[in-house]
Amino acid sequence: MSWAATPTGRSVRASVLAAMAVTLAVVAHLAACGELPSLPVIGCGGLLALRVCWGCSGRRMSLRRIAGLVTTVQAGLHLAFAMTGRSTHSAAFHHHSAAGPVDVSHGAEGIDLLPGGPRMAFAHLCAALLLSWWLAAGERLLWRVARRTAAVARRAAGRLRRRLYPPTGCPLLPARAVARRRPPAGQAPALAQLVHLVVRRGPPLLAPA
Repeated sequence: MSWAATPTGRSVRASVLAAMAVTLAVVAHLAACGELPSLPVIGCGGLLALRVCWGCSGRRMSLRRIAGLVTTVQAGLHLAFAMTGRSTHSAAFHHHSAAGPVDVSHGAEGIDLLPGGPRMAFAHLCAALLLSWWLAAGERLLWRVARRTAAVARRAAGRLRRRLYPPTGCPLLPARAVARRRPPAGQAPALAQLVHLVVRRGPPLLAPA
């Protein structure tokens, strides 16, 4: 089992992915709205993102899966930041104080889902895709290094085990037969002189009647 698939490896990979995705969402909201989101909202969003990333990190994550996670976290946090922003509360309060008690659905008119306009949303999407590509490259490199490290560790453990506990022959097993070797070329004529001494037995001779 590779180190990246262990609970420790999954925790590290999920934490890095969630932290980078939440940081990108906070920076994008700060650049678009000019204000920092609420810290409790950031904390809750980070915990939810960490839980989702942990569930998806049981095996090696592909670029498509990482891109889906990053864009999903961006969309969820963007909506949460927009609904809990100061401008939303101030607009809803002003509408309530001017017109009296109204329906709750009218209070959501102050939510601006595109605070920076389409260009800012497009730049945010490009940044999310770039971050996904960077995280996918790191994921691929981490799994490769973990596999090679595990292979080197297994070979080193095998060599150390053979040195500490050398293999010994079992006395119950028969000894190995020594492989026969062909005589050198210089001895071949000497062996050829013994051919006439070989007696080949044929069929029995019939006795005369």
